[in-house]
Amino acid sequence: MAGRAFDTWFLALADPGGKGTFCFSAAEKSDFPFSPQQLIELAGHHGVLPAVARSLRRIELPPPAVREALALAEERLLQSVAFSLRIRKQLAPIAAAFVAAGLPALVLKGPEFADRLYAEPSLRPFTDLDFLLPREAIAEAGAPLAGLGYRRAAEPRSKYPGQYAEEMWLLDDPATGAVELHWDLVNSPPLRRRCSVGFHDLAFEPPKAGALPRATPAALLVAAAVHAAMSHRFDRLQPLADVCQAARGAAGPVDAAWLAEAAARTGAAFALATALRLAAALFREPACSALVEQAPCLSEAGRLSRRILTPRAVLHPKTLAAGLRRQLYRELLKRH
Repeated sequence: MAGRAFDTWFLALADPGGKGTFCFSAAEKSDFPFSPQQLIELAGHHGVLPAVARSLRRIELPPPAVREALALAEERLLQSVAFSLRIRKQLAPIAAAFVAAGLPALVLKGPEFADRLYAEPSLRPFTDLDFLLPREAIAEAGAPLAGLGYRRAAEPRSKYPGQYAEEMWLLDDPATGAVELHWDLVNSPPLRRRCSVGFHDLAFEPPKAGALPRATPAALLVAAAVHAAMSHRFDRLQPLADVCQAARGAAGPVDAAWLAEAAARTGAAFALATALRLAAALFREPACSALVEQAPCLSEAGRLSRRILTPRAVLHPKTLAAGLRRQLYRELLKRH
């Protein structure tokens, strides 16, 4: 079982802000608590391999284990960057087609987070494209996509047919990524009864002619937190890195008053408070804690989840205890 030294090292290496890797002494650096294979596998699972590799390169006089880890990471990093670039090539024509059709569509996650929340976009890999549209615009979005060669994928069999807040569109080229259209940030119908965040629930920057709308920094934080809670239940570090970077003001200052109002209005307070609390603990980021303290609704919600989801459950999600904690958290999401 991995211990505290293991967790401390991994979180320092995985911090996209790159602040933590220089706090180790020479003795600690020589006592590297990973096998190279273990480190790369864990970083790959959590979606933070680029940040881990960058941190390893910055450690002075790396021990042999560090050099071996970097060698193992190199091929995976090249594949990740190459695929992200292919996805980016899909984005421009889709965005242009939506603008030409007069469709309001917000780019979610993926390249939007990479470009606006990270100093180096390559630190935030992604494998598909997501757009948030008003519900009434979803039906109109199919024509521009079909004109670009996309076909709508069949909806998988589910407990709630036709009620999930997304559509998937694909090209026949297997080297391309899926395009997902969402009319709510929360896809699951049971979870959406308590928390619903649609296009019109977000705040946007002043529009630019010929471009898709862009969310404000506070709205980016809401999107990151809701995605981390509702889609992943905090089983990976990457969504919390997104939350942390948004709270740090990487995309610009966060409007704390709007954030608190939107969290209460949409039912996202519980998800947002949990995400900020975990990001604060994992990355030792006071900006996350400050945003919780500024909003009473977030502070109260954060206390409720404290004993359910721990930082260790995020880092080691495959343990039985972590799985039970996330299942219990999902039940709480349905009620708070």
